[in-house]
Amino acid sequence: MSGGALKTDPRGCIFPLLYSLGSFGLACASLWELKPSDRISVQRGALLISLGFVYFIALTEFLNKLILRTTLGLSFVKKYRLRISDVLDITNKIVSAIQATFSCLAGFIVCRWSCPLNFLQASHFLSESYAWFAASYFFYDLWSMYKVYAAEASNRIMATLGLAPANDGPARNGKPSNGTDASEEKPIEALSDIPSISNGTLSILSAGKLGIPSFVRYLISHKLMVFHHLFIGSYGLVVIVYLRGGLGDCVFSFMYMMELSTPFVSFRGILSTMGLKESKMYVVNGLLMVFSFFWCRVFLMPYVCYYYSQVVNLPFFTALWRLPRGCKISILALFLPQLYWFRLMLRGAIKVFSKNKKSSGGRNAVQNGAAANGLKPSQSKDSEIRSLM
Repeated sequence: MSGGALKTDPRGCIFPLLYSLGSFGLACASLWELKPSDRISVQRGALLISLGFVYFIALTEFLNKLILRTTLGLSFVKKYRLRISDVLDITNKIVSAIQATFSCLAGFIVCRWSCPLNFLQASHFLSESYAWFAASYFFYDLWSMYKVYAAEASNRIMATLGLAPANDGPARNGKPSNGTDASEEKPIEALSDIPSISNGTLSILSAGKLGIPSFVRYLISHKLMVFHHLFIGSYGLVVIVYLRGGLGDCVFSFMYMMELSTPFVSFRGILSTMGLKESKMYVVNGLLMVFSFFWCRVFLMPYVCYYYSQVVNLPFFTALWRLPRGCKISILALFLPQLYWFRLMLRGAIKVFSKNKKSSGGRNAVQNGAAANGLKPSQSKDSEIRSLM
């Protein structure tokens, strides 16, 4: 941590905000004259994916500066004793929730247009256009999560080497975890301390400063998460834009609305990072997360398949069996991970409401031990669940 107080500079937020709003505005403007049934050309799609990269990168930069360079943001940092890794994790989750909101909105519009007209034949340009725009998010998010991972690794390494305080974890319900007054804490590192290639912290192939794993090493060690992001960002785009032949917009509109549970997952992670796992808000949000995840990701896909069987007037399993092989493989690749993540959520919910809870003293001991290693309680599991959405 730096020794001197940080200077607030809210003007630094202006340009990232303008880039973010401008790129999103241009993306919307590029679709303004299209009719609902129009298709998206490759040229227009390339523009949308480019504007998507600008939007998500600029939005993340704006949120980071909002937290680290404004009076309100710094008071938030001081109250919950956040580190650079915490700030990056929070902004990553906020951007994820925003993308999920856009996805649900696009899915709702496409559903309202396509499903009443024709389950298989009707189409809306927003289905393809948002596939182009959102594809950039899944590639951007790999790098964004790597930055969070690198910042957390730096915390552990610095603590091991004795170069950083070992007990600077987040506050617990608004109180510093080490028993000191929050006003006595050192200020958080400056924006220049955020992991990046320019300061040598991040590296594509080789290890960065202090041996922080490279981006390639991070991808290798997080295979399921990487597969999910690449599958959705690349294969999903190819399917929606080309392989489906303009058919099945109603089906894909439901797939977009599967993201409805993501904001609750993201908010759960944010509350955990803030040290509010014992709050009522955390419990209520957890219940909403499990409920929305079940309906949107576990129940919805079988329901869509049943809906399809009714449209083609075939028994459920017969209709599924007659689908093209690529469709069946895609359904399994998308559905089976949802069962795995729902299992993780149920296990977490059972632990919260179990009558045989561990004593509060035992939990505090675990929390203090995690803080000593630069980690948050359940942070790795929260990251696993959130990053795989």
